[in-house]
Amino acid sequence: MSKTVSKKNLFICLTVSLVLIIAGAFLFGFLGFGENSTAKDYTAVEVSDSGYMSFDEEFRSSLESFCNTEIGNAGYTVADVRYNESASGAGNTITFILTEGSDSLASFVDSLAVAIDANVQNAERAVVSVAYHTVENAPYYEFIWRTAIGAGVAFVLLFVYMAIRFKVGMGVTSLVAAVHDVLITLAVIALLRIPVGVTVIGVAAFSLLLSGFMNMLVFGKMRRDFRSEDRKDLPAREGIALAVKDSRKSVFVTAILLAALLVVLGAIGAVIGRDMLWFMLSGLMAVVASTYSSLMLSPAIYACIKEKSDARRAEKAKYNYSSDKRKEEKASQKKEIAEEAAE
Repeated sequence: MSKTVSKKNLFICLTVSLVLIIAGAFLFGFLGFGENSTAKDYTAVEVSDSGYMSFDEEFRSSLESFCNTEIGNAGYTVADVRYNESASGAGNTITFILTEGSDSLASFVDSLAVAIDANVQNAERAVVSVAYHTVENAPYYEFIWRTAIGAGVAFVLLFVYMAIRFKVGMGVTSLVAAVHDVLITLAVIALLRIPVGVTVIGVAAFSLLLSGFMNMLVFGKMRRDFRSEDRKDLPAREGIALAVKDSRKSVFVTAILLAALLVVLGAIGAVIGRDMLWFMLSGLMAVVASTYSSLMLSPAIYACIKEKSDARRAEKAKYNYSSDKRKEEKASQKKEIAEEAAE
């Protein structure tokens, strides 16, 4: 029997998971998730021209440097700088993301426009305008309860589907694994202080769906084995261990492909938007958790369930066999008595 489906392995898996979940919940309770500056409210100062920046790199660089200096001297902090170029070439914008707004920002914007006109020169005398606006992002904790309700419905649907498609024991195991994977993913995100915003909802949904899919790969192999002539009579733990061993390749291939896709998204996010980068890191945690639970935790849980189920079935069959045997004996005795009476 493989050690992966032993009771000792189940105890170790549950202990490690419980420690991680408690540590993550403790840290989340005091500090919350890692702060994602891109998901906070921010004020954007936009410096635009009529298109001159698109073909004068030196002018754009000097304009950006000058604005950075002026914004810093005014007491503001620049969190990020973005450059947007119009597809038609009609206008270009340098956007300075400030970590916080101010009631006096309107007057500063006016003075910045005057300072740019007086100090930043170019051959064509490009017309530069300055504006600002505030962006309000909803914090992730405003979605917690709605997400929890949605997750609860999703867990129930997952259990019903797995119980109908496979067995009730597999449905229970899939439900436990899904809850485990989502909690482990969120706990590791909190422990590693990965910055998150509203995208954490997507990470939780991704973890739940991936957990269900990974378990279906393993349980599908188990169901086929339990029906095959050479494995259907094996002890519960031995049969499950063989099915898990045969499922490893498909599970690992799925995990590697998803991890590669997430890395590509993270590389793109590192260039165009940090939210995608944080989603990539969080998604990798979900992939690891689902792979671990489908090959280690779920088989160990289901082995206990199936072992007890097979024992009850064997006991019931034994009882029915004894009952049938007694009925046959009574019928035989009655037949003998009837024959003797007839003689």
